[in-house]
Amino acid sequence: MRLTKHLRILAALAAFTAGFGSVGSVHAAETVKVGVLLSVSGPAAPFGIPERDTIQILADKYNASAGPNGRKLELIFHDEQTNPTEAARGATKLIQQDKVQVIIGPTIGSSALAMMPIAAANSIPVLAPVGTIAVTQQPSFFPWIFRVCPNDEMLVRGSMEKGVFKPGYKRIAVMFQEDAYGKGSSQLAEKLAKEKGVEVVAMVGAEGKSIDLTSAATNIRNAKPEAVLLWTSSPGMAAAFVRAANQVGLHVPVIGSGALTQRSFISAAAGAADKVLLISLANWDDPTPKLQALDKVLRAAGKTPSGFGELLASAAMVTLTEGLKKVEGQVTGQKLRDALESLGRFDNPYVDGHLTYNSSDHEGFGTDALQPVVIRDGKFKTVEGK
Repeated sequence: MRLTKHLRILAALAAFTAGFGSVGSVHAAETVKVGVLLSVSGPAAPFGIPERDTIQILADKYNASAGPNGRKLELIFHDEQTNPTEAARGATKLIQQDKVQVIIGPTIGSSALAMMPIAAANSIPVLAPVGTIAVTQQPSFFPWIFRVCPNDEMLVRGSMEKGVFKPGYKRIAVMFQEDAYGKGSSQLAEKLAKEKGVEVVAMVGAEGKSIDLTSAATNIRNAKPEAVLLWTSSPGMAAAFVRAANQVGLHVPVIGSGALTQRSFISAAAGAADKVLLISLANWDDPTPKLQALDKVLRAAGKTPSGFGELLASAAMVTLTEGLKKVEGQVTGQKLRDALESLGRFDNPYVDGHLTYNSSDHEGFGTDALQPVVIRDGKFKTVEGK
């Protein structure tokens, strides 16, 4: 009788211990749900598609190296269609239905401004691959957004310094994309020009999906600028403008946004992009060792790097995985947000320069990540001497 009772106690203890071990294993192998909200269709798809592909490739690489007891990433995708309304709807679905703990995206700044109030209200951190100046200037959702793209203010200042002030131009025109990204940047360019005594002789806007900019190029030609600042994230719009400029006889230097460091811009321009100057995050035609490492990872997965999107996606994944290392216990949006703010300055293994996040700075990239490039003979050439 006593033996039976003793055996029962041992069995109960064994069951308890096994159950405890099972809970520990489940916790150790926790799956983190990552919402991926990108423009896989619409005008920004040339960014969104390589962003999506790169995120998937790097998530697979991370999961494979995590081991049986490491945290795994589960990606849940939603196409924001280059549409702020769809971005807000997608964020709501990802948070409320899919129960994601973090969101990577969206692809465009206007979409970020539309979906961020939803993410902030639900305490979900967002790693945003957008340069739009305003997205980190909104106090209501600043604590929850972390930029994984060079801030456009930094890019505009660099472009004006290298492309306008250094050569000594005194009359410029600005051709910009009519959205939050283009308007904010063009206004900053105008302000910087006035501070340096440079006259802005024309400010012309167009939709990012524009394919005929003959009238815009003619208006700018007639204003007689010495150079044109072309601020758009759309390779199609940029190509349409430089082709139109050639057709109407507007033969002046063009300084483009860093987002145009994409082969699709050169291809669509059909030779008209030659000599365009850009301040870029990286140059696939003249890759540094870090960029070569990313190139190797992407090609091993069957993808050929094409531009800016892969760089931003890699920054998002590096930031996410570095943040997860600092989260103790089960991952929540609040814990991950706090972890991201504790990262400080850290290395990006795939793109030159460092990333920095703290309680007052969510901008990510600094000027050490930027380099001037110029298009020559259908390729991006790094300009020596930053």
